Amino acid sequence: MPINELIAETIVNKISSLINRAVIISDPLGTILASTDLTKTGLQFTAMQRAAETNTNLEVTKEDFSFTKNPLETGIIIPLVYNGEVVATLYIQDEPDNYKKYLPMAKTTGELLIYQTLVIDNVPYKDKIKDNFIFGLLHHKLSWDDQRTYDEAELLEVSLHKDKIVVVIYAPGFWQTQFSEETPTSEDERQGRLHTYKKKLYDAIKEFYGEVSAVQISYFGNDTFIALIDETPTMKGGQMIEIMRKKAADFNAIVHRQFPKEIAKVAIGLGNFYRGKDGIVLAYEEAKVSLQLGLNFEEHKPLFHIDDLGMIAILAGGNKRWQENFVKNLLTQLLPEKYLIETVEVFFNENMSLTQTAKNLNIHRNTLLYRLSKIKKITGLDPRNFNDAVKLKLASILSNLQEKERA
Repeated sequence: MPINELIAETIVNKISSLINRAVIISDPLGTILASTDLTKTGLQFTAMQRAAETNTNLEVTKEDFSFTKNPLETGIIIPLVYNGEVVATLYIQDEPDNYKKYLPMAKTTGELLIYQTLVIDNVPYKDKIKDNFIFGLLHHKLSWDDQRTYDEAELLEVSLHKDKIVVVIYAPGFWQTQFSEETPTSEDERQGRLHTYKKKLYDAIKEFYGEVSAVQISYFGNDTFIALIDETPTMKGGQMIEIMRKKAADFNAIVHRQFPKEIAKVAIGLGNFYRGKDGIVLAYEEAKVSLQLGLNFEEHKPLFHIDDLGMIAILAGGNKRWQENFVKNLLTQLLPEKYLIETVEVFFNENMSLTQTAKNLNIHRNTLLYRLSKIKKITGLDPRNFNDAVKLKLASILSNLQEKERA
C-alpha cells in the first residue's frame, strides 16, 4: 500500500523539524512525493528505488554523484516499512558521523506516522489499537525507558507525561449481553459498540468530578474496562482518590447507569495515586488486586480500595511497595505523637489486656482508654477491635522489618 503526498509531507515536516536537515520522501519506485526542497518533488531517484527494492539502508557518498542521473548529496536512504512491505523511502542529507546517531529515531518516527495515518485514524480500529497499547503498557510489555513507547503514545493521543489515577470497572455479563453467539457481529460492529460504552464511561467520570483534563477508557476483555484519569490543575491525584472513596456509592451508581439493564451490578477497583513514569502501572496493579480480593472477601462494597483491604492485600499480594505504603498510611499518622505507637505496641505485647498494658506503661486505665480512642480517631482503626488490631499489628511488624532492612 503506497503512501500519498499528504502522508509524505507530514513525515518530511516532522523529521526535518526534529533534526534540522534536508529530508526527502519517495514512493517505492523512487519518485519524490515530498521534500524540504520543493524543486525535487516529482523527480525520480534510482538510489531511493534501489533502497526500497533491497529493503536495506543505503548510504549515499560522493562516489555516487558522477554516474547518477539525479544525484543526491551525502546522506542516508532508509526504507520505511508498513505491514511487512516497503511503502516509501526516506532520505536525509547529512554526514555519517551525524546521521548514525539519529537513524533509528528517524526510521521509527517515519513508520509510526505511516502507521497512524493508514491504520490508527481508520475507525473502528483506532480504539482497539489504543486498548492494545495501554494493555501492553500496564502489563510490563512496553518499556518506559524506550522513546518509541512515548512516540507511539503521542500518535495515539495518550499522554504519558501526566500523572493519573487508575480505575478498574468490572461489569459481569457485559460481553455476553452485547455480543451473543446467537447474533453474530462483525469486528466493525463490536468495536463501534465498545466505543459507545467507552464514551458513556468517559461522560460518567466527567459527571462525577465535574471536571477532568483527560480520561482514557480502554476495554481489556473479560467484561473489564480501565479508566486512566489525569489529575487536574485544581484537583491533585490524591484528592481525586479520596473524593472517589468518600462518594463510592455515588460513583458506582453513575457508572452502573451507563450499562444496559441486564447488567445487575458493577464492581470497581481503585489503587493509590503515584507520581513518576511508572506510577500508573503500580496504581493499576493495586486497583486490579483490590477488585479481585474485594470480590472474594467483601462482595457488597460499591468500590474496593487497596487500603480498605490492607491486611488481605498484604498477605495475598506480597508486594513490597504495597507493604511500604500500608505502613506509611497507618503509622506515619501516629509519628507526631510517638507515645501512641508505643501504646499500640505494648497493648499488643500484653495480648490486648487493658489492665496489663496500663500497668506496663505506668498510666491510669482511663488514660489508656483515652489513648486508644485517640489512635482510632487518627487512623480510623480501633485497637480493641480484632480486625483493626490485626491491621495495626501487621503494620507494626512490617515497620520494624523495614527499619532493620534500612539499618
